[in-house]
Amino acid sequence: MNEAAAGLRQGPTPAQIVWISRRRAIYSVIGGLALWEFTGQFLVTNPILFSPLSKVLAVGWKLLMNGELMRHMGVSALEFALGFLLSAVVGIALGFLMATSRRTQDILDPWVSFFYSSPLVALMPFFLLIFGIGLASKVAIVFVIAVFPILLNAFVGIRSADPHLLEVAKAFNCTRGQIFTKILMPAALPFVIVGLRLGIGRALTGVVVGELFASRAGVGYLITSAGLSFDTATVFLGVLIFSLMGVLLMEGLKYLEQRLAPWRKSVQETH
Repeated sequence: MNEAAAGLRQGPTPAQIVWISRRRAIYSVIGGLALWEFTGQFLVTNPILFSPLSKVLAVGWKLLMNGELMRHMGVSALEFALGFLLSAVVGIALGFLMATSRRTQDILDPWVSFFYSSPLVALMPFFLLIFGIGLASKVAIVFVIAVFPILLNAFVGIRSADPHLLEVAKAFNCTRGQIFTKILMPAALPFVIVGLRLGIGRALTGVVVGELFASRAGVGYLITSAGLSFDTATVFLGVLIFSLMGVLLMEGLKYLEQRLAPWRKSVQETH
């Protein structure tokens, strides 16, 4: 009986570890928001240089009530969704194709390296000339910026498959489809999720860049117009919206990975 009790006292259960982790995250967020408010109220009181959280939220509520905030968020969300979805489909497909075809890899590898290391945001004026200032140019810049980390992670994911499993599959005369679905896809899935998470941050950057250059609506446009009038609270509101979008999408992908690849879930230390 005493040995069983001692075993129970060895450490927290997985459920307790999850709760501890969430509690730490909540405390961290609360502390950061409190520091933001304290800094704006007592340390940097110049409204042009900084704005406390309470004022940012007040501005957000005002824009929400008059419908302007939802209009801007809708435009940015559409640009992001179309560009990111296109980059995910193309990036994963090309990554898998490069990993399974030596000829395709030889052809595409130098171009992938070239564009991935290039400052692609500088192409925005080119996209404006080709597609105009409408939706298409924003989708194009989001796609170009986000596609390469997704592609590279999909490529590495396929290449990370256990060669011993591949040898066993060949020994049992498994078809290419069976090898792909049973071995390559499970091996690549965590890498694909990481690539999508990286792509989210780059895609949001693409939305901001596109709307900063030329736009009639969107959260990036809201930031630009507020910056020109030295409305710091509205600028911070726009940045906060983009940050929250990124956090929610990242958490969504974490949940998706836990559902699709539960074998990747690990128990972390609590200290």
